[in-house]
Formats: sequence, C-alpha cells, structure tokens
Amino acid sequence: MSKIKLELSKFKNIEPQDIDDIKNYLRKYQFDTCDYNIVNLFSWGHFLNLKWRMYKDRLLFYNFSSQFMLFPLGEVFSASEMSAISEMIENDGYKGNFVSVPEDYIEKNIEINDKFTPVYDEGNSDYLYLSENLASLGGKKLQKKKNLISQFRRNYRSYKTEIFRDDHIELCLNLAVKWCKDQNEICDEERQLEFNVLEKAIRNHTILGLEGLLLFYEENLVAFALFSEQKHDTATVHFEKYDADYKGSGQIINQETAIYLQAEYKYINREQDLGKEGLRKAKSSYAPERLIPTYRLYRK
Repeated sequence: MSKIKLELSKFKNIEPQDIDDIKNYLRKYQFDTCDYNIVNLFSWGHFLNLKWRMYKDRLLFYNFSSQFMLFPLGEVFSASEMSAISEMIENDGYKGNFVSVPEDYIEKNIEINDKFTPVYDEGNSDYLYLSENLASLGGKKLQKKKNLISQFRRNYRSYKTEIFRDDHIELCLNLAVKWCKDQNEICDEERQLEFNVLEKAIRNHTILGLEGLLLFYEENLVAFALFSEQKHDTATVHFEKYDADYKGSGQIINQETAIYLQAEYKYINREQDLGKEGLRKAKSSYAPERLIPTYRLYRK
C-alpha cells in the first residue's frame, strides 16, 4: 500500500452539496445494509459526528463519537490495506476499528484474522422482508397482524392514504412529537435524538430522495412511513410513526407501505434492532426473509 496519508483531520461533515456524489457511489456498489443509505448517512451522521472523505477512490466514513470506521465503500481493500488504514487511524489518536463489515468479506479474506478480531454484530444486522409477504400477511404467524388491521378497517372505514408531499412535513413532525412524548408528556433523550434525526431527514427529503406514505382518518394524521431506495430491488423504511390511540394503525401503515412499494421493490429493509429486545421482538414478529449479518473488526 502506498504511503498516502489518511489524515482524519481532512474528514468533513456531509453537506447537501455532497449528497449527489455520495449517492453515485452508493448506486454503483449496491450495499444491502441501511448504514449505506444517504438518508441515514446524512441525517444520523449529523448528530453522531460522522464525517467522510475520498481516499484512493473509496468513500470512507468515520464516526468520531463511537470511533468506528464504516467498511470502505468502493473497490474492496485487501486485509493488509485495511490494516494499514487502521494503523493510520490509531496514529491520529483514534481507534482503528471497523463496523458494518459484510460477512462475505470476512469469509473471503481469512488473513483479516491476523490483525483483527471479527465479532458478529447482531444488533446492527438488518431485517429484510419480501414485499409481497408484508403486503399479504399470509400464514398463521401473521394472523394477529391481520386481525388488528381488520379491526382498524371496521372502526375507521373512511380512512385514506396519501403520498407524502411538502405540505405534510409539519403534520408528520406533530405526530412524531406525540409519539416522542408518549404517555409521560416528556421526550427522553433517546427518542429526542430520533425525532431530531427524523426532522433533519424530512426537511431535506427532496435532495435525499426520501419518500413517504401517510394514513388519515377524517382529517387526522394517524400514521406515516418514510422510505427510500436502498438498491435496485430493495427499499428501506427509515421512519414509521403512528398514533396509538387508533388501534391497529401501526400494523396497517406497515401493510399499506408494503402494498405501495411491492410494485417496484422485491424486498423491504426495515433496518436494525440495535440490540433492543422490544425492537427485536417487533421486527421478528413480521417473519423476516432473513437477517443481513454484519461484523465489527477490532484491531488486535
């Protein structure tokens, strides 16, 4: 590997003018996992101190808060090149570990074990579903979902769906505030962060390519989902909020979103459970087609 310095000081924030260039790389290399989606890189990155730069025709992203580098985006680095990058990061005073490393990279590059300890990152593995399964909800495992949707349709017969537009932004944010405060009239730190990320994304939806579907009963916004293209056959659902006062609203926005997306996308990525038992249970209850495993590489 040539002696071009990495220099973490040259990493920069993701700004709106950077989005098209980053999108082009994401389109070219077609990563499965939601960490490689411009909506997440831009909106979460803003709050998690994620910065980027080009290096040897690869896109590198370093999270200065958690001190992990995302697996480089571009032509695959060899194990020795990954080690050299890690060493340069450590020479700059940060940890030289990697996150979101694909399983097949670990399998094809056995020598990576010489310098790193690979660890399966269960909480950051994505849940992938067949769109048609989420749309039809067939089989006994999903019968409870169908029952709740049937109750919603009986109770709120005149409900309607609308495609997300600019004039829906404040409605969505108001519902997100209600979700954030829940029953306690306060928004805890974790939910406040998610709300802030949602607001960052939704106010930049046009340049990000963020789309959405809204569910109304009478004139009230009951639920919404915001999503974007992950790769040619997959959409990622980034945000899904619903009003718990309307029983079944969470289940029906999930189904309506799948019905809307299935014409264009074979798969729906519903992101990660972050190691949270409640999220894991909720995502598993929809019978995912598979998990997309990722690994962390800890420098020895």
